[in-house]
Amino acid sequence: MSKVWPDLSKMPDPNDNSRSQYRAIRCKPEEIAPNVIVPGDPMRAKFIAEEWLTDAKLIMVQREFHTYTGTYKNIPISVISTGIGCPSAAMVVQDLGKINCNYLIRVGTAGSCSAEIKPGDNVIGTGAVRDEGLTSKFLPLKYPAVSDIDVTNALLQASKKNSISVHKGIIHTSDAFNSPDLPTDIETAKQAGIKAFEMEASAVMMIGALNNIKTGCILSIDGYVMNISEGNVKPDSKACAEGLSSAIQSALDSFLILNSNDS
Repeated sequence: MSKVWPDLSKMPDPNDNSRSQYRAIRCKPEEIAPNVIVPGDPMRAKFIAEEWLTDAKLIMVQREFHTYTGTYKNIPISVISTGIGCPSAAMVVQDLGKINCNYLIRVGTAGSCSAEIKPGDNVIGTGAVRDEGLTSKFLPLKYPAVSDIDVTNALLQASKKNSISVHKGIIHTSDAFNSPDLPTDIETAKQAGIKAFEMEASAVMMIGALNNIKTGCILSIDGYVMNISEGNVKPDSKACAEGLSSAIQSALDSFLILNSNDS
């Protein structure tokens, strides 16, 4: 029989009273660092923890929410996968709002809607178009979803060390990876100067702000959104992987900057 990943036999009981109040992550407050990275993919969370953190430990697995905690250059860091879309991302952020999380950075992938932003480039999101159903349950659409200025500036400063091209600006968050409206959305986005399309950032930014968590977002471009609307959904995996490593590095180094400013 092939080995099952992850080994749930070593996990604590997620339905224990001390854990079940944290509906998504099922982690105790003392198990989560004040600095948190939230990728979507559980395998990406595993990659960040094992390749970038020191003494990283798998804390809990609950559905798509896989939580790791370790250190990066003596700074405590947790990595929690959110799955796909705003509803699950919002649940993670709401849990983190209960346990004194200070800084939260989404690290993920996105599609470019501009010829100037190429696969492998990084995009730092300063705000997000709320083209999803989740955040309107919290605030009317006339309120923007924006990243924290301190986190954004730290990401910009940290990214200067890397050789990857970095862009900054508003990104577009949607519930739909592809839909009949996508071609029209792309044209509107081009007129508005939108940098990229993705599926979680608006929830991370808005729910984070409502829970007094300073949030940011850095993305690796894996292709062009227009290709998706034309039926070509295959990403540029090699370029995206290079950009993702750069984005992870920038996110981790930004925590060093932020924590140094706090001291």
